[in-house]
Amino acid sequence: MSEAWRQAIAKAEILLSEGEAAEDISGIADAVSGFNVALKLAPRREVPLDWAKTQSRLSAALRALGARIDDPMMLHSAMTACDHALEIYGPDNTPEDWARTVALLGAAQVVLGERDSDPAWLNAALNSYRLATRVYTRDAAPSDWARMQRNCGAVLSLQGERMGDTTLLREAVDHYRTALEEYTRQESPIDVAVTQSNLGQALRVLGERDNDRDSLAEAVAACRAALAVYTVEATPLEWAMASTNLANALTALDDLASVEEAISVYRDAIAALDGPARLQQRAIARYNLKRAEERLAALRQTPNDRRR
Repeated sequence: MSEAWRQAIAKAEILLSEGEAAEDISGIADAVSGFNVALKLAPRREVPLDWAKTQSRLSAALRALGARIDDPMMLHSAMTACDHALEIYGPDNTPEDWARTVALLGAAQVVLGERDSDPAWLNAALNSYRLATRVYTRDAAPSDWARMQRNCGAVLSLQGERMGDTTLLREAVDHYRTALEEYTRQESPIDVAVTQSNLGQALRVLGERDNDRDSLAEAVAACRAALAVYTVEATPLEWAMASTNLANALTALDDLASVEEAISVYRDAIAALDGPARLQQRAIARYNLKRAEERLAALRQTPNDRRR
């Protein structure tokens, strides 16, 4: 390992971490440039493991940037970088590096699949996450194993929602609950909150598909559990997204008190979704708020004996 390479990759890692935390596209772009600089300092023939590590980390930066600027070519480049790293890494010789890179490959595949509404990429992502559990077993790497369960749940939830397939949605719910068991055992509150919010989203869609108020009530409970961890001061984006999930579930319950609460929650979430990086999320929340307000007006005009 050369000192120049070590310094270059460390600098790029800081740029990527800070860029993602601040949703700073220029910072993430600088990280991509930094990893490319590090790549030149780690020739494959001379230091194959350093070269592979740089390719793997370059993939993470390319995926982060490609997802934010909606650039499919960058997402394909992220997958190519993973493929390069996997030419060196293997489950037997470098198991942890191999599993980490396979999971990164899945992350790029799911973003591309979501962007293009392409079930093939989503299936590929699901396979990548499941493949990573060859190394990320529950006994050997419980946190990583739980993360793969949650990632599988996210892909299955997306597939189920798009295809109207309640079987896939139930599989997603099972994956989330399995991940929650491990995160709760580890006393990992942030991971619990992320998973509860995702679980609430899946349960809400499932409840709407099945017209099942029990699932909708479970969705509300899951979102409230996430909001017991998130705060608008410490984690404003996560708080706003979990709040939006809660408001969606409350609206789906379709009774006067629930829809009234949903409107209040939407308004608070919109206020927290400030800044140009949150335009899309804010627009969605405003659209949902308008629908909830229209539904509330209709409920108030409905005779009491016809309300839920």
